[in-house]
Amino acid sequence: SDTDLKVIDTIFKKMEAAHTKRNPADEASLDADFHLAIIEASHNVIMLHMMRSMYQLLREGVFYNRQVMFKQRTTRQTLLDQHRVINDALQARDPEASRAAVEVHMDYIEAALQDLKISERNEAIAQQRYEHEQERG
Repeated sequence: SDTDLKVIDTIFKKMEAAHTKRNPADEASLDADFHLAIIEASHNVIMLHMMRSMYQLLREGVFYNRQVMFKQRTTRQTLLDQHRVINDALQARDPEASRAAVEVHMDYIEAALQDLKISERNEAIAQQRYEHEQERG
């Protein structure tokens, strides 16, 4: 409905404002609100299909690392741009563009989280090596 779209647009404008303030916690929280508003608007039949994959990711705890992602500047800009494309497509009531925009976004999140997991694992290994060396004196 028009109201659903207005809610999504309002949240996106708040995201743009939070982006300029560089507050990862606010950005992460608004990101969650944005996704939720889209899910709530999905009595728009068009949206239901896309939201199923998003629910899947939510269930798998993919958004757990949201704040970590918003601390990286290049990621922050990319996420804002992707959210803008999603919002624009929704506001234009263009189902194909909306679906495509969401898919690009989800693929990016998945890849970014893979990278994050790998660097966390590497960091943990480095930490163990360091502790081992300390113990050897």
